[in-house]
Order: sequence, then C-alpha cells, then structure tokens
Amino acid sequence: MAEIVFQEVFNRIFTYLREAGVEMTANTYRSLLQLIDDAVAETGEEGDQERLLSIAVDLIPRYFDLPSFHPPAPYPPICRASIGYRGND
Repeated sequence: MAEIVFQEVFNRIFTYLREAGVEMTANTYRSLLQLIDDAVAETGEEGDQERLLSIAVDLIPRYFDLPSFHPPAPYPPICRASIGYRGND
C-alpha cells in the first residue's frame, strides 16, 4: 500500500476522534497507530484505501471510549395553536 494511503486514513480517523471530543495525548496517538496497524493486518498488503478506512472506522469502538452524545429532539413538541389562517368566510 502506498504511504499516502496510511496518512490519509490516519488524518480521517484523527479528525473524527478530535471532533468527537477525544483528548489527543501520547497514549491516544499510540492507540490510533495500533488501530491502523490492526486495520492493515486485516485488510492485507494489497488492500485499497476505502476498505482500509472502513475497517479502521469499524475498529474505533475497540480502542476508544467516545463521549456519549444525546442529540436534541428533531422537532419542537407538537401543540395545537392558531397561526392566523382563516377559512373562506
């Protein structure tokens, strides 16, 4: 596999972890490198970048405890109210 493939996968996973709120420390970097190493071992030497990235993303929960995320309700509560429309009088 080309060196650039590894760098791109590292960058994508690194960015994902930072955006998820994972603090990047020396141990976090080591875990990330181990994750990529395990993904490469599973993909094989002739694997492509998409497959490597897919496997690496699937391995994230094994290596990192991501902060829990509770998304807000997708809509405001429904309540009966008038918005000023009137029927044909």
